[in-house]
Amino acid sequence: MNAHDSEIIAGMLRQRGYKIIDSLDNADIVLFNTCSVRQHAEARVWGKVGELKKLKAQSAKLKIGIIGCMAQNYKEKIFERLPHVDLVCGATNMYDLPDLLKNLNNSDKKVLAVNKSQRDPRKKIDISKRENSVKAFVSIVEGCDNYCSYCIVPYVRGPEVSRPVNVIVDEIKRLVDDGVKEVMLLGQNVNSYKSTVDSPQLTDNKKQFTVYSSQFTGDSKNKKNDFVKLLEKLNKIEGLERIRFMTSHPKDADEDLFKAISGLPRVCEHLHLPVQSGSSRILGLMNRGYTREDYFKKIESLKKTVKDCAITTDIIVGFPTETEKDFNETIKLMKEVEFDSAFIFKYSPRNRTKAALLKDDVEYEIKQERNQILLQLQGDISKKKNEALVGRTLEVLIEDVNKKNKAEFVGHSRQDKLVIFKKNKHSLGKLVNVRISSSTNHTLIGETE
Repeated sequence: MNAHDSEIIAGMLRQRGYKIIDSLDNADIVLFNTCSVRQHAEARVWGKVGELKKLKAQSAKLKIGIIGCMAQNYKEKIFERLPHVDLVCGATNMYDLPDLLKNLNNSDKKVLAVNKSQRDPRKKIDISKRENSVKAFVSIVEGCDNYCSYCIVPYVRGPEVSRPVNVIVDEIKRLVDDGVKEVMLLGQNVNSYKSTVDSPQLTDNKKQFTVYSSQFTGDSKNKKNDFVKLLEKLNKIEGLERIRFMTSHPKDADEDLFKAISGLPRVCEHLHLPVQSGSSRILGLMNRGYTREDYFKKIESLKKTVKDCAITTDIIVGFPTETEKDFNETIKLMKEVEFDSAFIFKYSPRNRTKAALLKDDVEYEIKQERNQILLQLQGDISKKKNEALVGRTLEVLIEDVNKKNKAEFVGHSRQDKLVIFKKNKHSLGKLVNVRISSSTNHTLIGETE
């Protein structure tokens, strides 16, 4: 989501005549798009921005801005800690950035913009350049209403609000016209997407619009949730080859979603379903809304419904009060589910969250040890699952030339497996069949048939 925000920012600024340059020494403006989900991410920003103090002293024209979640979280405290910063723009004020920079350039005063509680869901995003010409991110839901006890996202990105269906469809059709073959639908919880009227009114920073599922064609008695109906609508867009989405919340992922993954040709067989912990007690403290048993039932239903579905997840180790027994429950869950891959993090307290009120009582050395155990376990599982694909033929979307070897293409299978193979007569954006000849923990190597 932050990568997509950076694309939006770059697009907005290009439209105002700015150029993105590689040289820091020649820059007029340096912007840091930030994340507050983990302490490590914040520490890197504090350090990187701090390093610019000398450069700022040497150039009176240079403006430095911090935008995104850290800006929303720390507000004016950023100016106190880093006096050489000129602009602080929160994640929910992002669409105002071009005007904020104009004000900044016309004045010597610092600019603080963290007053909005949410973004405008009607915004039609026009990005002049994306990181990849074949694949694109498309936001469908902004903010979050779940309030997991460890997560700061609802506090820095605001309450959940969905983008109108027609805005999403129009954006994807424009992308397809520009050559995009695959879209990744983004939301903190895509499963809670709600179709809205075409022009929701935002008043006093509150959501003021009505939910209308009737925008979707089909039987009005159809009880499928709006996200599944959105997938059905997007699946009809000509020229679009693949649809992915992230992230799904286990409490909301259901049989209808699994049937959509299985039955809609353009929806890829991959589900990212963050479990966070294998202990029901810890899940309760995390306010996740499901138990260990609930999660297993979801996985069982998914595997039964979707053939060859890759499952990935997020896991936090060292959450307050996590015991050896709790940790072992996570190990057992990982062994039973056998995720294709997992993002595994050491818990770090986030201010303003409920978990921050709990004593961070798991020693860092124990967190580190548990983190390494899970990383090794997941590495072994990923290796085993990839080795099982050797000899099989997979459909791969050619996304780029391998930067380490210009004689090779790189792409992903429908299950989101990274595949490397020799360049051939095909070009970027083409779907090709690749026979897998070897594998590593993270990569498949093959050749086109």
